[in-house]
Amino acid sequence: MKSLKENSFTRYVIYAIGEIILVVIGILIALQVNNWNENQKKNVLKKQYLSSLISDTIKDTIVLKDNIKSIEGDLSLITSFKNRLSKSTSTLDTVRHIARYEYLPFFDPSNELNRNTITSLLSTGDLNLFDKEIQNTILTHNTIQLALLKVMDKNVDIFFSANANGGLFSSSNPSLDNAMIRGHLMDSIWQNKDGIEVLEVLNNRIASKILMYTFISGAKKTVTG
Repeated sequence: MKSLKENSFTRYVIYAIGEIILVVIGILIALQVNNWNENQKKNVLKKQYLSSLISDTIKDTIVLKDNIKSIEGDLSLITSFKNRLSKSTSTLDTVRHIARYEYLPFFDPSNELNRNTITSLLSTGDLNLFDKEIQNTILTHNTIQLALLKVMDKNVDIFFSANANGGLFSSSNPSLDNAMIRGHLMDSIWQNKDGIEVLEVLNNRIASKILMYTFISGAKKTVTG
């Protein structure tokens, strides 16, 4: 009788151990499945981030190249004014003509880059989804973007500060036809403008624009490669 009880207890213990093993195996399988699901989610999120980063970079490159083309076109025109006025044959009438009919004081101060994806990666901590090499690449790109934005803002501020007291020329450039007074009154204004004063203001405008464009164009070229 005692032997029978011991055998029953032994079978119960073995059964209980078997149940425990099955439960543990079930838990391990569930954890593995959960980890697999989490890794799948992370992989999907990584692909989404990479796709967004590539899209942002392509858009930035297109915009920056257009900016550079526009800047270099205006820079070429401004430089031609400088070269003409540097000739020994130039007169104050040349200065008045450029200031009135050719020089435009305007430029595009737009300073935008696609930073939503990078900002999200840094603010959420999702940058850790990537390996160290990709993290470093993203962080380097972020640093370059911030430096470019700072260069553009700084040089635009310098340009405006340099020209704060010069006043705008009452240009008769065709681009301003719909915004400016026309006719003999404007002729009177320009006939009475002091040529030396106009030269001083125009020289300041040309020099500051050339410097601003040179720095900004150079900075944008470093980003576009």
